[in-house]
Amino acid sequence: MNRKYSAAIQKIAEQENISAEFIYSEIQKAIEAGYNNPEPEVQEYWRKIAPDGRIPAPEELIEILSREIELDIK
Repeated sequence: MNRKYSAAIQKIAEQENISAEFIYSEIQKAIEAGYNNPEPEVQEYWRKIAPDGRIPAPEELIEILSREIELDIK
């Protein structure tokens, strides 16, 4: 896992008194649930952010969404 995201996940884990592995696993489950959502609008968005058709890892999705948010702010 990327150090930057690992530290953030570890901090959240400490605050919530749960393991970082559990948080990572829950994020991955949420990504998979979203990726497998059959709604056309949702699938269109996934094709936009993951055009290779591969389900991104949590740190990859965080990076993608961070860039997207940054572009929206500018």
